[in-house]
Amino acid sequence: MLVLLLLAAADPCALLTADEINAVQRERPQISKPSAQPGGELMVRQCFYQLPSFEKSISLEVTSGRAAKAYWQKAFHEPRAREKDEEGEAKEQPERVRGVGEEAFWTGSVRLGGLYVLQKGTILRLSIGGTDAKGAKLKKLRALARSALKRL
Repeated sequence: MLVLLLLAAADPCALLTADEINAVQRERPQISKPSAQPGGELMVRQCFYQLPSFEKSISLEVTSGRAAKAYWQKAFHEPRAREKDEEGEAKEQPERVRGVGEEAFWTGSVRLGGLYVLQKGTILRLSIGGTDAKGAKLKKLRALARSALKRL
């Protein structure tokens, strides 16, 4: 068990199994591509799970380090002016999501949105492709987040 936890800490692709992905997206990953971006007080590790239907692929990002909690506070709790997208429309504000992690938020559009989850000072960001409506995507993202959090 300790070996699995150490592996998950080093390799973000170890946070989700092929069975867990298949249970949510009805396809098993063909390729899992890890990457990392060390950056001072934040370490960002990513995994892209490529599925046979590319549009159903999953992106998982793990942000940790001394500044992770401060980053979370700024992103989700500090007041900010209403931002605008490329078309000049007001961007949607983060939406609180209950039932996963210590705290979680949905951000973005149905097509490009993601679920951010805070757990023990570490931030997970998950996004999935596909044509599902927002409610269906959130249900899938919650399930994936719960699975990943078990190994965090």
